Amino acid sequence: MIRDLLAISTRPGYRPGDERLVERHEVEEWVAKTKAKGIASILCLLDEDQLPLYRRALPEGLLAYYREVGFHVAHLPTHDGLSEPYTPEEYEQAWRYFCELPKPVLVHCSAGHDRTGRVVRYILARLEEQRGQGGDAESAAR
Repeated sequence: MIRDLLAISTRPGYRPGDERLVERHEVEEWVAKTKAKGIASILCLLDEDQLPLYRRALPEGLLAYYREVGFHVAHLPTHDGLSEPYTPEEYEQAWRYFCELPKPVLVHCSAGHDRTGRVVRYILARLEEQRGQGGDAESAAR
């Protein structure tokens, strides 16, 4: 979305339809593509009910695997399918994570739309707010 600052994605191994266990090679391919794009950090929005989709392939868990392969990671677990999945405090936590993480930051939930879209819109609004106050929003977020 914003080069060297912010990106979005689906989760590794995501396919529309019923959720299924994800194979290790799917995660490895996703990681390789993500690293090739220069992503430094991941803000994962998967809730605790979706992380077990990776347990068979990644006994250490998806978030630990992200760290093991060199990503900086923040986790804001949020249940899927809610009409309003975030409280004002959770939006602020997402903003803090974004500001603290090395850039660029990739935000993902499962499909990369609802939860991700809400968080990214909030981050973009905060960046624009900083820009409107005369600051360099991208520098402030770094």
